Amino acid sequence: MRGSSFGASSADPRTALGAKPGVVAEARRIAVVGGAGYIGSRLCRLLLDQGASVECIDALWFGDQGIASLRDHPRFGCTVLDLRQPSGLDERLSECSAVVHLAGLVGDRACDIDVGLTRACNYGATLELAERARAHGVERFVFASSCSVYGSAVDGEGASEDGRTAPLSLYARDKLACEQALVDLADDTFHPTSLRLATVYGWSPRMRFDLVANLFTARAVAGESIRVFGGEQWRPLVHVDDVARAFAVVLGAPLPQISRRAFNVGSPRDNVRIIDLAHRICDAVPGARVEGVPGSSDSRDYRVDFRRIHEELGFVPQQTLEAGIGEIARALQVEPIADIGAERYVNEATTRRIWQDERVG
Repeated sequence: MRGSSFGASSADPRTALGAKPGVVAEARRIAVVGGAGYIGSRLCRLLLDQGASVECIDALWFGDQGIASLRDHPRFGCTVLDLRQPSGLDERLSECSAVVHLAGLVGDRACDIDVGLTRACNYGATLELAERARAHGVERFVFASSCSVYGSAVDGEGASEDGRTAPLSLYARDKLACEQALVDLADDTFHPTSLRLATVYGWSPRMRFDLVANLFTARAVAGESIRVFGGEQWRPLVHVDDVARAFAVVLGAPLPQISRRAFNVGSPRDNVRIIDLAHRICDAVPGARVEGVPGSSDSRDYRVDFRRIHEELGFVPQQTLEAGIGEIARALQVEPIADIGAERYVNEATTRRIWQDERVG
């Protein structure tokens, strides 16, 4: 197992800037929906480190490797459940005072496979989960949204939470619709918060190689050219461990600061053009090379303003892009992966398999 490569920062997550371990630990139990996934498997570990009791709720479409090492932890439980068939969900939610919702179909390509499947797994499942959580007295509901709701925003300081949104894909439109639906459900006892995540990178127990920095780094380590289509598009980036920390910070924040609000999650130093990302990876991986390909079918192009979460909640990303590239490179050098395009590492491929299986069934 590549445990030695996780979390390159030397900072103790239990005392990270902005995190309030005592407040998180006081929660009756925290449900992490999608807890076996790329982000969820890191978040579950962080919350356990902070003293919380954690209930992972996950359909396990990608397997259980993300949480396998946690199963014997005395404060960890796992319920295998598809939110579209929520039998047993009420029992789990009745034990919890907070929910982090990470589950659903993630990424433009995965969501474009079938509109009906996407709406059921994303908007429909989010609404169902939130309504049941509110009915059971869950106080905090933290939703994983995306900076892709901004679509195209490259002027000035970057896109801010109160500025214009212009989602260009079904994935992004559903995220924005979920945010609004959660605000509409809010009342004096139910307090939703949406975290608009930058493009995530870094090593995780449930690894993904369909994320741009992870994919480019893996190709560089394998001796392949980093193929960049166009490359002038801007993307904000954030390390998976910093994303986990952001969720923990919100779980520990005073309710008036986070209720019915959205926060961008990322680092201003990592608003980068795709071509510049490729060259930074080349600088970190000896022998790596970039192959530029004219044109791009990807119209997303946005820089993002991350001041709100820093100024209001004290959150500061601890990881650097270079550290994240290094941890992926080291992990792949220690234990090479023969096929980074295998289904388990690519959301689109797994989603297509689920869709096909359900059509046959």
